[in-house]
Amino acid sequence: MSGGVPGSGEPSTRRSRRSDPEPAPRALATRVDVARLAGVSSAVVSYVVNDGPRPVAAETRARVLQAMDQLGYVPNASARNLRRGSTQTLGLVVADSQNPFFGQYTFELVKAAERQGKQLLIADSREDAAREADIVDNLVAQQVDGLLFTSAFARVDRSRSLRLAGIPTVLIDCPGPVVGRRTVGSDAGGAAEMLVRHLVEHGRTRIGLVIGHRGFGDPDPREHGWRLALRSAGLPDGPIVRVPFTREGGFAGAQALLESADVDAIFASNDIQGVGALLALQQRGVRVPDDVAVVSFDGTEESRFCWPPLTAARQRIPDLAATALELLGTPDTEAGTHVSLPTDLVRRRSCGCGVAEPDPGVAAELQLPDGEHAGDGGSASAAVAT
Repeated sequence: MSGGVPGSGEPSTRRSRRSDPEPAPRALATRVDVARLAGVSSAVVSYVVNDGPRPVAAETRARVLQAMDQLGYVPNASARNLRRGSTQTLGLVVADSQNPFFGQYTFELVKAAERQGKQLLIADSREDAAREADIVDNLVAQQVDGLLFTSAFARVDRSRSLRLAGIPTVLIDCPGPVVGRRTVGSDAGGAAEMLVRHLVEHGRTRIGLVIGHRGFGDPDPREHGWRLALRSAGLPDGPIVRVPFTREGGFAGAQALLESADVDAIFASNDIQGVGALLALQQRGVRVPDDVAVVSFDGTEESRFCWPPLTAARQRIPDLAATALELLGTPDTEAGTHVSLPTDLVRRRSCGCGVAEPDPGVAAELQLPDGEHAGDGGSASAAVAT
């Protein structure tokens, strides 16, 4: 038996029912404490912490930094930012962080913000307007210096708290101008025309469109560009499938086209729809591109790491990110400010191009290892409009 028995004279290791008092929390070091230890004034400590406004001799600066380290002094960032009138933070609200396009865009925005000495607070609205409103209220309460949005909801309305705070906003995935707003996006209509013209050059004449329900507007510029290119080539409008902007949506969309229409090419309105379409075609035994060619809009990394690699209209994501942050610093105008960037046609095997154009970071066409196969795709309802 461990421990002693009361009254036995042996020491007892049993804990008393009354817990030992918690040690008092260590008092936080102050600027005055640092100044006293370093043998300088508190103003000099402030100059070291804030890197100005007055210069500090190197020897004195080293002494202050050593005292800060010894005392565990942490500057109050909130107070410092309050004096500066800036928190050096930006808010980013994405609609679907699982989409590789938004993943790459977020990465470039983080890098662009770092170049300005700012940090990004990121939230996913999951394409829910009420959730987005709550996120905006939270970011406004944290006094962010600016807000970036990808969702369609932000194009229509602003939350009351955002209007009252006067925080600048930019819609970063916007294909056209919006009255009174700062917007940046790719020329989605021009990209669609470019892709469809490329398919026509390959001799494709029955080109279907797989597109989502809520996209860039009504009509979506990708749909408009698809129609324009077909009519310019003297071809009839092809069949349309409206499905979610997901891999499952692309899978279901391609299935619907095969069951109800005769197509020799598919234009997917984003990369993940294109990847889903490729899986559906392969599971049906349809050869890509021999029987049906596939192209997509976005040009993310996912488009080159599928089989066959997707020919795509690639958005210039680093340039879009840099432009978005620049727009935060521009004044509001009644008409709004819009910046549109072109896309680049990246030729790969899915359209019928046997040899890919030079693609940064890709030395040669990628091939799946022997024995590797794609898993089963998801399912989604789809209807074809002709």
